[in-house]
Amino acid sequence: MGTPDIIEAAAQAWMASVGAIAEAVPGGQRTEREPGLALLATGAPLAAVNGVFDVRAAPRVAGIGDLAKRAAEAVDAPWCIQYRTGPDAEIAGVAADHGLTSTARSPFMVRQLGERTPAGGPLPAGLTVRALGAGDSAVFVSALAAGFEAPVETMSPLGCPEMLALPCATGYLAELDGDVVGTGLALRAEDCVGVFNISVLPARRRQGLGAAVTGAILRAEQDRGARVAYLHASDMGLSLYESLGFRTVEQWTRHTR
Repeated sequence: MGTPDIIEAAAQAWMASVGAIAEAVPGGQRTEREPGLALLATGAPLAAVNGVFDVRAAPRVAGIGDLAKRAAEAVDAPWCIQYRTGPDAEIAGVAADHGLTSTARSPFMVRQLGERTPAGGPLPAGLTVRALGAGDSAVFVSALAAGFEAPVETMSPLGCPEMLALPCATGYLAELDGDVVGTGLALRAEDCVGVFNISVLPARRRQGLGAAVTGAILRAEQDRGARVAYLHASDMGLSLYESLGFRTVEQWTRHTR
């Protein structure tokens, strides 16, 4: 698989995985206008997980505009318009019509998984990273909220039992000497895996735990059959993911309020 094919597969996997969550969570919605273009809403009060998403290599303003009208009427949460290219003047105009006047770029990173590309070293002494199921929703949401320093109600849709019960989703909990220190979430589609919600509790940061947790998740997902991993990186996490072999292949654009 060449690099353009890997990028395309990862982008489509992102759409499929987030779409599965939008369908599963209570009150969520998924409306696919055409392949690669959809209105997805989880209901969480976070614009990045609600709105109009276009993962086609060349976004088209007409379809985005139609779904933006629907989002404005049907999404009762902050929402966005997001697409894979640099800022587009016509799409920005559609976004502005709905009050989405803030524009940001989000690095989309990928890496291949395989025996010749190990994902980090062994876990530090005392650190365990375990997979969770639907019955672990409460502890997962609590850890998410602590790691992202956000209210529990904000993170609840992103760790609800319905989401953790999805065959494509696995939540991960990191514990150091028995104490919860971090989280992660893997979303699978075909042979691609998306890495989401990597968090470390504030008191445990700058100890290499974020890299250790991410590496453990990548190894576990490779054992499940994943051959490509992808993620969106924050500015704070960019160097961490680069150290694990990820590289930025695109800068996605997001319009929000």
